[in-house]
Amino acid sequence: MNFPTHVMFGLAVGALFFGKPEIILLVGIGSAIPDLDREYGFMSKESFRNRQPHRALCHNLLFLGLVYLVNPFVALGAFLHTFLDALTTARDRGVEWLYPFTRLVKRAVYDNDGKRLPLDPKQKIYLLQNELPVLTEKTTKDIKPEEQALPWRRTYGPALSGRLFDQGLFIGSLTLLLLLLAFSALGFHQFIDLTIRPLSVSFYLPFVLGAVGIVMNFLVGEVDRKKLRKSFKPDREYKALFFLSVGIIILSVILGGAMNTQAVISTAGEMPYIAIGAAAVALVAIVFVKIKSSAPLPTDDKTEPVIV
Repeated sequence: MNFPTHVMFGLAVGALFFGKPEIILLVGIGSAIPDLDREYGFMSKESFRNRQPHRALCHNLLFLGLVYLVNPFVALGAFLHTFLDALTTARDRGVEWLYPFTRLVKRAVYDNDGKRLPLDPKQKIYLLQNELPVLTEKTTKDIKPEEQALPWRRTYGPALSGRLFDQGLFIGSLTLLLLLLAFSALGFHQFIDLTIRPLSVSFYLPFVLGAVGIVMNFLVGEVDRKKLRKSFKPDREYKALFFLSVGIIILSVILGGAMNTQAVISTAGEMPYIAIGAAAVALVAIVFVKIKSSAPLPTDDKTEPVIV
């Protein structure tokens, strides 16, 4: 789905459920963040095709959890973006919700024709099946797997026409946002708080700085991506702009924390509980993998190994 659609949908959801301008803006900027995992600057075209990080690196539950630590409303926007992408089909590559953990499993029990593959004594945990070639043969060239079959790690949705879904969602979100704005301005119902109050520098300065970094990354990235369709490595000028845009985004996060210490203190107060939960999940996963890895492989063709 396109960048404007993700942002417009995030703004509409923020306006409908929260109504405060600062929250609406935070949800909107969060809706733009996940697509930073495109091939812009951080790897060559060839490496991008092999690793397929798009709809994975910043489209997963772990990434959403990390963004939540920065700001819950930004995380909401990032979740809305990921959820919408999960509704698309293999043509748009769906979403790899459990990245990077899915990349730890290298093999599948069945090939892409449904035939059982030989089991590897060194591999005790498998995915169910290799991804079907028919699912990816119509994907865009920059993300199409071109070598050996890969395990089926992504989830796909029902939106058969990604373009129609994108256009309909953009128009619907824009219409809803304008209606909420009109109803609030005319006094029918205050969906959006339009009260004029002094601008909060501690909020808007980091927000504008972060927005500039994200927009800069997307604009320069799109120009570079179209220019490099037949080559593999980005030029030095683009790489410099890419890292500059990432630096601006990081600076905005640091500046936001420095200028809003109370929010940082509130988040820090939750860190022990978050750490305990993360440790518990990691411990259970390690024990599960350890137990299953020590078990012998099944010898009966009708018995399956551990499938995740």
